[in-house]
Amino acid sequence: MDTARCLEDGSTYTSIQFSRLPADELSRKRRQLQCPECGGPAFFRKASRSGRAACFGARPHNPNCSLAAIDVERIDDGAGEYQDQLENPGTNIVVDFNYGAAGDSAVSEADGLPGNPARRGRYEGTAPRPDAQMHRRLSSLLRMLIESPHFRNSGQILEIEGRRSIPVRNFFVPILSIDRPHIGGHLGLWGLISDARYDSNGTLWLNSGGRDHISFGLSPQIAPDVISRFHVSDLEDLAGAYVLVFGTPQVSSNGKLYCIVDGIECIALRLT
Repeated sequence: MDTARCLEDGSTYTSIQFSRLPADELSRKRRQLQCPECGGPAFFRKASRSGRAACFGARPHNPNCSLAAIDVERIDDGAGEYQDQLENPGTNIVVDFNYGAAGDSAVSEADGLPGNPARRGRYEGTAPRPDAQMHRRLSSLLRMLIESPHFRNSGQILEIEGRRSIPVRNFFVPILSIDRPHIGGHLGLWGLISDARYDSNGTLWLNSGGRDHISFGLSPQIAPDVISRFHVSDLEDLAGAYVLVFGTPQVSSNGKLYCIVDGIECIALRLT
């Protein structure tokens, strides 16, 4: 996307013009960008040391926006893991926090029957079929949230260790929809990152927009592990990335929405 509109001053900038703004002004305004045609939330990514040019992007665009083709996001239409998910609406989803384990997720039956390579539970016998369980890591859940409106709005049951089971549509909340009623609840918060920066204490903050939108804090103890795990070579890689955090929104004394990421197992990133 060659241009973006800034909500702060109402101006439409080219990526070159925007990149030449004073550092403090650029940092502030990059959190208030939108697609100049459809008004979808936009981001700015600075030029990288590897030679990638500065650019704008927007995800998602509104339907029928002519600029959407420029910022196309790959949709998985195959009969793989995600299609398999949609074809099994009665299957409970067990959240797998064992992010370091090798191998793909599998579907197995609740009574302990083994899974299989096709990721469908095996059932034998004439008794009533037991509930199947589909194990998914946060990275897989993030991809399904991005690629499937059907999944976002589904009534499939999500099972999280140590917590009450909950329908998918009641647990996952888009970042730009997070508001005061969500404060204090344990939720799956997902959406676009506008920019990332360290504060003076070494906490890495992933921002989702202006002051009215939530920011995610990664402590100095876990930020390096997150950066390494998701192959982030430059903080600019995080501009326009997707994030999913299992956490609790809070509000600071000055009214800012934030969420502290408790551990590397509670976050997934998808760079774009």
